[in-house]
Amino acid sequence: GNYGDNSKSDTVVNIQLEYFNTSSSKCILDVFKKLESVNGKTTITINWHYEEDDEDMLEAGEDYQAIINIPFKMIEMEEM
Repeated sequence: GNYGDNSKSDTVVNIQLEYFNTSSSKCILDVFKKLESVNGKTTITINWHYEEDDEDMLEAGEDYQAIINIPFKMIEMEEM
C-alpha cells in the first residue's frame, strides 16, 4: 500500500541540513512532492531547521515553502 493509506496520525518531517547543493536540493524537492501527494490522507508538517546566521538555508526553506502545498515551520537554531 501507499504511505497515506494506513497512516492514522500526523506526519512531521524534520529537515536539518548544514549544507546542500543543486543535486541534493532536487532530491529534497522530489521527496516534498511525494509527501505533497499524500497530504490530505494524513496531515503533514515540515519543520525546516536552520542556523541563526545561515540566510541561505532560511531562503532555501522559504523557496520550498512557496512551491510545495504543505505547511512549513521555519525553526531557527543556535549554531551546531
